[in-house]
Amino acid sequence: MDLEPGKFPNPPKFPKALAILPAVLVALLLVVFISNPFVVVPSGFVGVKLTLGKADKEELPPGLHIIVPILQKVEKMSVRTHSYDLTGGNSINALSKDGLTINVELTTLYKIMPDKAAEIFIEYGLFYEDRIIKPVIRSAVRDVIATLDSAQVYQERAVIQEKIAQQVNSELEKRFIMLDEILIRDIRLPTKVVEAIEQKRRALEEAQRMKFLVEKEKLEAERKKIEAKGIAEANRIIAGSLTKEYLTWKFLENIKAYAESPNNTIILMPYDSKMTPIIQLPKGGK
Repeated sequence: MDLEPGKFPNPPKFPKALAILPAVLVALLLVVFISNPFVVVPSGFVGVKLTLGKADKEELPPGLHIIVPILQKVEKMSVRTHSYDLTGGNSINALSKDGLTINVELTTLYKIMPDKAAEIFIEYGLFYEDRIIKPVIRSAVRDVIATLDSAQVYQERAVIQEKIAQQVNSELEKRFIMLDEILIRDIRLPTKVVEAIEQKRRALEEAQRMKFLVEKEKLEAERKKIEAKGIAEANRIIAGSLTKEYLTWKFLENIKAYAESPNNTIILMPYDSKMTPIIQLPKGGK
């Protein structure tokens, strides 16, 4: 192609879309960084990554993670121990075996399985406490209370707590939740029922006390009887050994002891001509 002197060829023409491409890329980069593609999952949590609303079944461990802003986000789920209270207006009413209404307040300590957080989120969402824990506990409490009469409910709190914990643990494990402990905070029965139970308890305690006293008196009487027999036997043996010669010898030994004693007291005892002590007992044996 011949060119006239002093003229240059025209530069090639590019499509307008290609011309604005750098600006678009810069804008996209700005949007990405402004939207923050970095997500930090703190200790005690795992992350559930959502891409266009769909949950990834692989949990994100604690640490720094990169996501695609706008298209992806991360829900953080705690794997620490949580407490869930069923108290006050949220307490549980259950019927006992004898048809009485029992009100139970308790606290549940639990934590989710870290490697099952995504499945919990997919199945129940973030509000799994109201969708899993609350109905499971209510059902367990009512099932256990229904097997006991009101007196047992009043007296066997530890047994009730253990039975509820066993049933709750079994049900929560199926839903990827680990139970740490069930703590019963209060069990309320109708006032008249409590008064009747307390009255019966006091009556039983009094009966046991009286039984103990009767047994004690019987043992004491038996002891005294045995003691009296022993004394009587001892007296019989002593009486059989008290001869005139022995009494005379014993008298002389006592006189000798008094004579050698620094005691200046003189004791005069009446004796008959046979040296037998004469003791006049008052009438009536007194």
